[in-house]
Amino acid sequence: MSKKIKIIFLAVMLPILLFSACKRDGVSVLPKIKAINKEYKITGFVLGDTIEQYFDGVKMRDYYGKVIKTSMRQDQLAFVTDEIKMELRKKSTGETVYTQTFNINDKQNIVPNFYFDGLKFSKGYAYPDPSGNDYTVNFYLDPHGGSAAVDINIEVLEYYFDSTKPDPIIVVNTTTIPIAQNIEPGNWTPYFKVQVPVATPQQTGTELYPIVVVRDAKTKAYYVNNRDYSTINLELPYDGVSPGKVQSLSLSKIPGVGKNFFLDYHELVQLFPR
Repeated sequence: MSKKIKIIFLAVMLPILLFSACKRDGVSVLPKIKAINKEYKITGFVLGDTIEQYFDGVKMRDYYGKVIKTSMRQDQLAFVTDEIKMELRKKSTGETVYTQTFNINDKQNIVPNFYFDGLKFSKGYAYPDPSGNDYTVNFYLDPHGGSAAVDINIEVLEYYFDSTKPDPIIVVNTTTIPIAQNIEPGNWTPYFKVQVPVATPQQTGTELYPIVVVRDAKTKAYYVNNRDYSTINLELPYDGVSPGKVQSLSLSKIPGVGKNFFLDYHELVQLFPR
């Protein structure tokens, strides 16, 4: 059989195979879809235990960490009856922690923002109001992946720029300002006050630049590969510049290629604005 004839044969047979696969003993085995609703959204954050999502008893996906699904094509709801029942269950026990029913006549199918800490399912993440001009922050270190305890510090880098070097930023001195020490995985820390990053240059012709880094609490090595990979985006206070601020950071050490890791982090106050 020539290549051209094979192509024509497949082109003719494929629709027949697809049509046949939809029937059993001459009866359609695929349910008739009454409607497809394009407006489906789910947002939340999951810690401590994985959440499993079910629609009418059929598991669809697992959720852990940041959950954001907007009204995209792959997230449409297909109605075969007038209602669809969604359940969110704890993976460890199978316990249903949240149920929501979607109706075919609903114009929007939106799951309210939720926060699950492994034990309790809540409508949002609770955090205190800012106190005066203070900057405060708490941390959650994910226990997955064998995470060890960490220190989180402000490091004020004193540097100069040399364009003749492969790495043109030359750091000549580092001033360390602790934020939180010996953070153990698996629990939120108390709120810590973040200090204004003050340092004095030790050389002429240098600049100062503060960053926030994560280090292993025992070895003091950078937590993920090197300084650049262990830096987190935490907003720092400056005298007289801005009002008080509250931040909540969830940190995860994720395996990468080979022996490398990367640091995944999320700021929950931004995810759950009031």
